[in-house]
Amino acid sequence: MAEPGERRWLRRGRSQEADGPRPGEFALLSYYGLGLTTLLLLVIGLVMVFSVLSVGLATGEDSRAREMYHYAFFPVVGVLLALMVSLLPLSVLRRLWVLFFPLALLAQALTLTGLGQDVNGNRSWLRLPGIGLVQPGEFLKVGLVLLLGSLVVRFHDRLNSAKVLLGWIGVPVLLALGLVLGGADLGTVIVMALIVAGALWLGGLSWKPLLVAGSLAFVGFVAGSMSTYSRRSRILDWLGVGIHDYQGVGYQPRNALSAIATGGWTGVGLGSSRQKWGYLTQSESDYIFAIVCEELGLLGGLLVLLLFLAFGYFCMRIMRRSQDLFTTVTVGAIACWVVGQALINMAVVVRVLPVLGVPLPLISRGGSSLIAVLLAVGVLLCLARHEPGAQEALDVRSQAVRRTLAVITPRRRKHDRS
Repeated sequence: MAEPGERRWLRRGRSQEADGPRPGEFALLSYYGLGLTTLLLLVIGLVMVFSVLSVGLATGEDSRAREMYHYAFFPVVGVLLALMVSLLPLSVLRRLWVLFFPLALLAQALTLTGLGQDVNGNRSWLRLPGIGLVQPGEFLKVGLVLLLGSLVVRFHDRLNSAKVLLGWIGVPVLLALGLVLGGADLGTVIVMALIVAGALWLGGLSWKPLLVAGSLAFVGFVAGSMSTYSRRSRILDWLGVGIHDYQGVGYQPRNALSAIATGGWTGVGLGSSRQKWGYLTQSESDYIFAIVCEELGLLGGLLVLLLFLAFGYFCMRIMRRSQDLFTTVTVGAIACWVVGQALINMAVVVRVLPVLGVPLPLISRGGSSLIAVLLAVGVLLCLARHEPGAQEALDVRSQAVRRTLAVITPRRRKHDRS
């Protein structure tokens, strides 16, 4: 049931003829489509990560073998959490940010204390006993999505006022971005900025504040990139300015292009990558798309791209069929996160963008990133389950399954006795 502010938004900002369910539509298409798309991306990711980690098995490194067994734990946990979130009532999901966002914010703040761990120059990790390194910024994305969905619904009629935009919304958003930026994790900040921009635009924010915020963000990105030697060197190398450092900052990008070129159309074969043998040193994380293109070819890379585009299509379908502002804002923010981050990662690998340190969702190795994205998928499935007609269709299917089992079970018992 839409709240009063949401009903006003429906009458004023959306056309009933353009949006909402249409005659003859399959109500569960978004639900099953998102589940299948996520599962395919997850399977591809696991296969590619294990392909890279198998190098350690071939060289007799016991630590790499333990990494393979340890990493298999994360998709299981992520899928179970996604299923649990997908079954939540919509009223509970709307208020989940009250618990999730403050905890993620606190964990991110702890990374700036003595408990934080530096990884590749970013102080954005915590080491938990029995689990290992955890990146709170990934879970902060989930909390930010849920927070923005609730705040936009609450302040929709006053979203363009300076008090709401800079106060109720700006304070928690800037606090989250500031804590992540304090750990020098510029890639996560960029993705979080995409989440905020997508949520506010879909919530009805006018283009002028977005243009101002985007301009300030671009200036901040340039200033932040030029403030450190490593980032400045990567951008200058990407621009082709100065002396090319093929063994330094230019090493990874050029080896990634070499992997893609080697793969051709159909690839060198699953598990047969050459670059993963110590040449492409981040082949299981930020540059795993290059290994996909090397082993599975351009066709494999296009398959991954099409799966992410399908993910975005099903998100837009939920938004189009929904008559609920919270659903539109939340789903749109998650789509900006997952699809936007995927496009940024692939653009970095093919040298369209400079190196930003952003993993490929559901495919790159990373327990925190994988679980956070699967939690977001759980949110999407919960909202897809509440599409018009979807819950009724699920109830009918579950009743049909129970009736089938009720008929089959006595026959099997009679057959077993005979």
